[in-house]
Amino acid sequence: MSELEDDVAILTALLSIDFQSTSLFDDMIIELSSQMYICASDSSITTDILHEAMNYSLGLRGKYARGLLVLLVMTGWNKPWRSAIYCAKAVEMVHTASLIIDDLPSMDNASLRRGKATNHTKFGEPISILTAISLLSEAFKLLASCPELNAEQRHLAVTCLASSIGLNGMSSGQMRDLVSLKTEIADIELTHALKTGTLFAKAAELGCIAANVSGEQKWLLSDFGMQLGKAFQELDDIIDVATVSKSTGKDTSKDTSKPTIVAILGIKKAEQRAIKQVAKALDCLKSSTAKKSHLRQFTLNLTRAMLAMIHSLED
Repeated sequence: MSELEDDVAILTALLSIDFQSTSLFDDMIIELSSQMYICASDSSITTDILHEAMNYSLGLRGKYARGLLVLLVMTGWNKPWRSAIYCAKAVEMVHTASLIIDDLPSMDNASLRRGKATNHTKFGEPISILTAISLLSEAFKLLASCPELNAEQRHLAVTCLASSIGLNGMSSGQMRDLVSLKTEIADIELTHALKTGTLFAKAAELGCIAANVSGEQKWLLSDFGMQLGKAFQELDDIIDVATVSKSTGKDTSKDTSKPTIVAILGIKKAEQRAIKQVAKALDCLKSSTAKKSHLRQFTLNLTRAMLAMIHSLED
C-alpha cells in the first residue's frame, strides 16, 4: 500500500468521527461574520440600493472557508489571527462577488443562494452586476489600505488576490465551465483548479503574506490550499447531483449539462476520488513547518460537513 493510500485510509477513519468544533474556530467565524458589511460612504454619489445589494449578499452567511483559511494560516505561524482579518474579509468579498456573477441569468441562472434569493433575483441583473464590481473594488481598497500590513505586504497582498480572478483564476475557470466540451477528467480538474482551487490557494498565500512568511513555506501552503479547493469543488459537484435545494441553500442540478467528474465516475467513485484529493491536500501540509493541528482539523471539518450533505439522502 502506498503512502497516499495509507493517508486515504486514515482520513476515511477520521471522517467517521463526529464533527469537532473549537473555540478558536467559533471566535474566527463570529469575527468574520461581524465584518461582513460595507459601511455607507459619505459621498453623495453613493446610491442606497447599491449599498443595500452589497450588504445583502455579504450577509448571506456561508462557510467562510476561504476567510478561515487565511486566519488559520496565521495561527500556523504563531501570529495573532485578528491582524489578518482584513485579508480574510477581502477574500470573502471576492468570493461573494464571484457567486453573484455565477448566479446571473447569463451564467448559471440560479434563484437561490445560501437559502435566500440570489442577488439578481432580488435587485435585478443590472444592479447585481454593479454589486459584484463594487465588491471587488472594495476588497482591493481594503487590502491596499490595511493598517496591519506594511507597504511591501500590501503590494504583495493586492497582487496575490488579483491573480485569483482573471486569466489564471476564476474568470478562466468559469469560462471553461460555460463552454468546455471536453470530458476528460484532467480537463475537468483544470477547470476546478481555476474556478475554485486558485482562491483557496491565494487565501493560504495571503495568510503567509500577513505573517511575513515567504519562499518555499508559502508555496507549500499555497499548494495545500489548491488541493483543498479542488477537493471542495469535486464534493460540491456531487452535492449538486445528490441533494436538494432546501438542504444546500442553493439551486441544484445546475451541472447536468456540464462535464463533471461525478457524471463520469458516478457518485460513489467520485466521492472516493474527492477523499483522495483531500488526502493530497493534507500530504502537502505535512511538508510545511507551520503548526498543523488547526489547519488539519479545519480540513477534516469542512470535508465532513460536505460529506454529510451528500449522505443526507441515504438516511
